[in-house]
Amino acid sequence: MYRIYIFLLALTLGCVATAVAEDGNGGYGGAFLQVPIGARPAGMGGAYLAVSDDGAGLLFNPAGASGIRKTLFSSSYRLMDLDRSLSYVALAIPTAKLSTLAFSWRYAGSGSVEARNTDGDKLGFELSQHNHQFTFLFAKRFENFFSAGLRGSYFHSQFAEMTAFSVSLDVGMMFYISNLFKRDKREKMSIQDIKAGIVVRNLGAEYRWNNEKYLVKYATGVLPTEKDDEVPLEVGAGGSARFLKRKLLVAADMLGDKESRFAFHGGAEYLISPQFTLRGGFSDGRVTAGTGYIFKFTSWVLAIDYAFSSDKAGAGSDHIFSFDVTF
Repeated sequence: MYRIYIFLLALTLGCVATAVAEDGNGGYGGAFLQVPIGARPAGMGGAYLAVSDDGAGLLFNPAGASGIRKTLFSSSYRLMDLDRSLSYVALAIPTAKLSTLAFSWRYAGSGSVEARNTDGDKLGFELSQHNHQFTFLFAKRFENFFSAGLRGSYFHSQFAEMTAFSVSLDVGMMFYISNLFKRDKREKMSIQDIKAGIVVRNLGAEYRWNNEKYLVKYATGVLPTEKDDEVPLEVGAGGSARFLKRKLLVAADMLGDKESRFAFHGGAEYLISPQFTLRGGFSDGRVTAGTGYIFKFTSWVLAIDYAFSSDKAGAGSDHIFSFDVTF
């Protein structure tokens, strides 16, 4: 039976490579989806496709949610330069037969900016941008070494007086490679918990912008126009494994889209103690670092995480805070 899943993994990786290599003519909508979210994955450089076992993982690889065994509430806030912000809240609920239902809301926005003409003169009003993503996720562990997940999203974006909507579908798979070996053998191996994750994201995502309301309020004598803003299809594959008696987690991802843009993410997490963790990574030109601490109470667990992402091309450094509660 496991040979079937190995064949499926190889076939999917081949499809991923083909899809990434294709040329596309779409736009570059949904840029906020490219920013690693959640302090734990951000601290690990965004290398999370083969981890995705917590609240932040819901937004990376939906298949990883099948490993959530208790009700989980998760939230995160990314403080960014230039008055930008990125945040999310999520709720995951385990259901029967190793499956999980989850809901999440992600927000990306910017502060108000004074509108000016080409000569630099103020026009007397301000512009701001707001992006919302509402998602529903289902994940299931089909075999001891394989799980899959689907995530449906509804997008709502607003800029000035203009609004646009879209829907999309993400598909994820997780392969628990270590479980292909018998328990006695894998417990003696120096490399533990080997996993591979694959995702296809933004299927069908496309915004349609219409500037009619904007022109009615701020301009006259100009004909309204419509523009389709496609969110490029993105595919990614990653791997993770634990070393040093499971104290060290190492992960790496490669992502690409139909616009022929590629990004590498790599990172690691080290358990100083069962409660205290240090992290570091590299995320598409940024160096990242982070830490986390777990508080255990009688019936629930609180995880507090922090991450720092260095400056990239003058965009400023970011600080990310996350809070996960399991009960």
